[in-house]
Formats: sequence, C-alpha cells, structure tokens
Amino acid sequence: ADNQHGLADEDGDHPGWVEIHNGSLSPVSLRGWFLTDSPTNLTRWRFPGVAILPDRNLVVFASGKNRVKDLVHLHTSFRLDPRGSRLLLVDPATNIISQFAAAPQRADVSQGRVRGEPAWVGYFARPTPGRPNATSGAGFGPEVSFSVTSRNFTEPFRVALRTAPAAGTNGAVTIRYTLDGTLPSSRAVAYTGPLEVTNTLQVRARAFQEGQLPGPPQSETYLRLFTNAVTFTSTLPILVMDTFGKEVPITSHSSFVHLSLHEPVGGRASLTNPPSLATRGGFRVRGSTSAGMPQSGFSVQLLDEFNEEKAQALAGLPADSDWILYAPNGYDPVLIHNPFVHQLSRDMGRYSPRTRFVEVFVVSGPGRLREAHYNGLYVLEEKVKIGKHRVDIDRLGAEDLKPPQVTGGYLVKFDRLGPGEGGFSTGGPTMAYVEPKEQTLSLPQRAPQMDYLTAYLTEFERALNGPHWKDPEKGYRAYLDVPAAIDFHVLEVLSGNVDAIVLSTYFHKPRNGKIICGPHWDFDRALGSTDGRDDNPRNWNTGPFFGGAWWPRLFSDPDFWQLWVDRWQELRRSHFSVTHLNQLADRLAEEIGEAQPRQYRKWGFQPRGGTYQAELEHMKEWLADRVSYIDDQLAPVPLLGHAPGPSQPGATLTLTVPKLVATNAVIYYTLDGSDPRRPQGSVSSNAIPYTGPITVNGAGRIRLMARTRDPGRRQVDGPPRSTPWSGPVRAEFEIK
Repeated sequence: ADNQHGLADEDGDHPGWVEIHNGSLSPVSLRGWFLTDSPTNLTRWRFPGVAILPDRNLVVFASGKNRVKDLVHLHTSFRLDPRGSRLLLVDPATNIISQFAAAPQRADVSQGRVRGEPAWVGYFARPTPGRPNATSGAGFGPEVSFSVTSRNFTEPFRVALRTAPAAGTNGAVTIRYTLDGTLPSSRAVAYTGPLEVTNTLQVRARAFQEGQLPGPPQSETYLRLFTNAVTFTSTLPILVMDTFGKEVPITSHSSFVHLSLHEPVGGRASLTNPPSLATRGGFRVRGSTSAGMPQSGFSVQLLDEFNEEKAQALAGLPADSDWILYAPNGYDPVLIHNPFVHQLSRDMGRYSPRTRFVEVFVVSGPGRLREAHYNGLYVLEEKVKIGKHRVDIDRLGAEDLKPPQVTGGYLVKFDRLGPGEGGFSTGGPTMAYVEPKEQTLSLPQRAPQMDYLTAYLTEFERALNGPHWKDPEKGYRAYLDVPAAIDFHVLEVLSGNVDAIVLSTYFHKPRNGKIICGPHWDFDRALGSTDGRDDNPRNWNTGPFFGGAWWPRLFSDPDFWQLWVDRWQELRRSHFSVTHLNQLADRLAEEIGEAQPRQYRKWGFQPRGGTYQAELEHMKEWLADRVSYIDDQLAPVPLLGHAPGPSQPGATLTLTVPKLVATNAVIYYTLDGSDPRRPQGSVSSNAIPYTGPITVNGAGRIRLMARTRDPGRRQVDGPPRSTPWSGPVRAEFEIK
C-alpha cells in the first residue's frame, strides 16, 4: 500500500498494488468479478475480461485511475490506505471469495500470505509483485540443516536437524518435519531428537520462530539399497528416479519424483557414491507413438520446495528446469540416432539439444532400490524451449504487446497436438504453440501476441505463394531466414528422417527477426532404422522432405535449390564427409560400450546381423550410400590445382572435375569473386569457360570462383526441379 520506490505503473508512478493468485489447476477468468476495499460496496470496481493461468499471479494497481481497457495495466477506482484497509475479491454473484485485512504498512514493504501457510499473513521486506512471495531473509525464521545430506545407504543411521541462531531475534525456534512428502506446516510434528533412518525415507523440515515468518523449507532423501544394487557401476552417469510408491504417470500432468544423479568418479559411477545432484522433480511418460513402447521415455522437470521450476545443471549440461529422457527404442537399435544428429547440427553452427547418455533406475514401489529397478540406457536431452542455453531468443513477456516487442520471440512446431491443445493454422497444416504456450497466448490480455504471430505467418505464406515470391524484398526471403532453412533441411535429408517436415518440426521467430527453422528433434526412425521407410538410402524421399507446408514452393525456386546444393557440397568436405560421420558414430558407440549389452538384455533388442557391431556398421554403410547417392545426382565441384598464396606473374591455375561427367559439361569461372551463375540459373556475362590452365598476369589480389555446369544433370525422384550447376570453389591469393 505504501509503494515509494518499487513497482512503477505505465505512467512512471508508484501507486499501491494488489496481487491475486490462482491456486487451481485451470485458468480462471475474472470477467465480471469485483475488487473492493469496502465490505458495504462489494461491486466497487469490476474486472474486465482478464484471466489468470494456474499457479500464476495477476497484479492490479490500486491507484484510483480506474483503467480497464489496457488488460495488462489494470487500475482500480480506489486507492489503498497505508494506515490499514480491507480488501475483498468478489465473484459475479457477489460472493466474497477471498479477503485480506491489511495492517499498517511501511514504505516499500508488502504484506501477504506465507507460502505453504496461506492463512498466515506477514510482512515482506523484499516485495515480489507477479512472482511467488519470498521465503527467506529479514523477518523469516532460520534455515534447517541436516547432519546427513541426501544419499543412498545400506545400514540404518541417524539424522539430526538443527538451525543457526537468527540474527537480531530472540524468539524460540521449533523445527517441524514430515515424512510423507508434504510441506511441513505449523501443525506438523515438532523435532525433539535425531531421526532413525532404517529404510527409504524423505524428510522435509521447516523452522518456525516466534515473531518471525516460517523459514525456508528443506528436504533430504535417503534411499536404501538392496544387496544386488550395491555392486552396480557404470562408465555413464546413473540417474535414480524414486516415486515413493506412486505409479509412473502416463497423463499430461506430472507426478512427484525424487531424482538423484551419480556422476562417474575416477571413470566409474556407483550407487554407493554421494549423488552429484539430489532434487525434487516432476515427471510423466512422454511421446506419441513411443508412449506405448515397453521402455517409456519421460519428461522431467526439476522443482524447488514449493514445486516451482528450479533451473539446475544436470550431468554437465547447462542449468535449466526442463529435461527429456529419451528411451532408444526398437526403431533405433544402434541407440545413438538422436545424439548423432544433434551433434552434427551443433557442428554446423546451429543449436540442437545437447545430450548425455545415462543409465536409469525407476523405483515406483515402496522399499529398497533393487537391481530389478534398472530401466535401461537413456539419452538425457535438453527440452526444446526458449532460454539462454537453448533457443536463445527474447522471451515474450505479458507487456510485450506492441512492436518491436510483440515481434518475438515465438517457438512453434508442426506436430500432433497434445491434450487440450487446439493449435492454429494459416491455411495449411495445423501448427502447435510451444512457447509461449497455447494456454498463455489464449489469455485475453495476450491476444495481440497471438494475433501478431498468426498475421506474420499468414503474410509469409501470402508472399511465398504470391506473384513476387522470388523478390528479396516482397517475397519469402523477407520473412524466412534462408541459410537457416537450408541447414535445417540438408541435415534432415542426410538423416533420412521418415517424419521430417511434418512431425516434430520446430521453428522459431526472434524479436525483429525472420522465421528460423529448427531446432531438430526426434530421429528414432532415421539413419537406416527398422521402420522400413528409410531402408533404401539411395532414394531422396525416405521422408517427405519436399512436402509439407512451405517446402514444395521453396524448392521450386532455382536459387533456393542451388543454395541447398552449395551447402550440401560444402558440408561434404567437412562435417558430412564419410570419415567424420564414421568417427562421430564410433565415438558415440564407444560411450555406451558397457551399457549397451545391459540395454539389449533388459528390453530384448534383436540386432540385425546378430550383434551391436553389425548394427553400427549398418548405420555407417547406410550413411556412405546416402551421401554417395546424393553426390551422384549433383554436378561435381571443380578441384583447384593451385594452392592459394603469394604467386609470381605468369603463374598458372588449373581446374579439374573429380569424376567423369557428360562431355558437354563445362567449368565456368571468374577472377573477380563474382558468381559465374546468374540468379535463376543462366551463365553470367562475367563467366569464363575453362579450357585449360589459367595464366595470371599483372599484380594484385585474385578472387577465383568456379562452378561446374552440366546441362544434362538431373536430380530425379526428389526436389521439384533440377540444377545443372555444382556448388562453388573459391580461392583468394595475391600476385606480386
């Protein structure tokens, strides 16, 4: 109520403010509800059509300005009195749903409900408008410390709880704790002495001090090992997920799980070593088709003591709260498809989720952790989301409703819709909102953001299919990051992904930026999988690469297709070389060398050829055939027979083609750095046909660019058009 230097409104003023929390599991519309400071005038100020998401907050300024048209900056018709006032939230039927008797307040100190104890009201020296109330600092009880932190054990032991004296206070401190996973309340059991730990146990404690708000809660978890789990070791990190007797959830809602990660020490991880991370979390079975497979994959979210998201580093990967545990299934018997493609993408300079192999135990029943709880080999992957270490674009806030803020960032995908999703379409296939989530963008106060995204994609498709579609200012290039689209597509084609372009296909739009295709996702049915559709690598269309919403039109542009060819042939000299592809496959296979037999035994994998090594060779041979087939469809890049560097006048340059081509194939070159190929495919007026060694006279910098042109070259059964041109070879050197 006495806001002197804190939250400012859109005018730069500092009026009082009210925060309303939705503690339900569904969005709540406040249209027609009321906020009042008078018990005798329950309809004093009416809410417009705003809504609050589950477990989220809405801030309303109690300024007296009475503003309801701007749904992001709401102002009541009354002010709060710093000397004390009543505040009531009233539903459309004038039922009082929540009320608050505010005591006198000091400048820049808020008053509110205690987290975990909603009937308990207190002062907060550090106000947090729009975010959860603070739980530590000045005015709070002390932290609880445990004599033994989270660990696995084999023999019973005791745990003592204690607190450090709170500075400047003399009130008695009582530690209260629970053993059933619930947050300790003021009515929980009081701690009187060390606790006996004889079996798997979760202890949660909180300090309550006279004259102070409750201190921050703290949890420690102790998992007892059965004899046959004690000897389990691995070269990979070991992740234990314990639900304390609850079944693994298959719904869209997560259930509680305790996670403990054991990193290798001296090259080996053991369940008897202290965990490198022990944390509360939520998890659920994930996937569409894969959700019904024997080995479930999981979505995992790391949580704090109040079940709010908590970013933490996991297995050496950058800190975040959201993670995926991908279970290699029968379509991916070599077990490395996802890490392989994601690494190639990052090698190319494009973000793709980082990965780490882990071995996982899932304990969904009471009692000790046993060898039977071993759930196999998993790929820990970064969930695709906006973030500093993930899709690194601006995060769209509630107030970002006008340009340039409203222009980004957005993360969207072509995919099957999840439970409760409606998706959206601009005339083609349905797209799903990823971030902001559909539930968020559907809020009335976020309507300008949903409208902007829909309008932008509609304009893009109109430009793509319009009369000036190839114009760099009026056509698709004004909306699409073409190099990123090429990189995304080239790697999808290399992988042979049978679901490419139409499923698990992400794209994002940065603020003030164009559409960027990616990141990549989901490659179980790729790289010569057991799906069947990608059996033959010598075939463009193992997946619908030239179908989908935008790609047929894009590949009808000769310049777009030529950029694809240029990038493919550039990558074939580096990351897509057979040597590099084989080295990457071998490195990943070596990482799982010890875990792979356990995975095969646990889930009954039947490798083609009888052994894992046969599966690895199958993938490598598939890739060699894949790149060879595509290479054969393209005009080969000329080879430069002179190493660039300082040269004397009269030096000669030679250009050759590395393999036989049609007799009418010609190498065209320029010496000024210009492209011998004109836009849309004709020969440039600057281009010189190569007929023999090039003698360079005079002095100065030479910038050679050359391409092969084979008029009879056709790319069959794939892209909607062909190009006779190879990618370029470039060289720059000095004549002295």
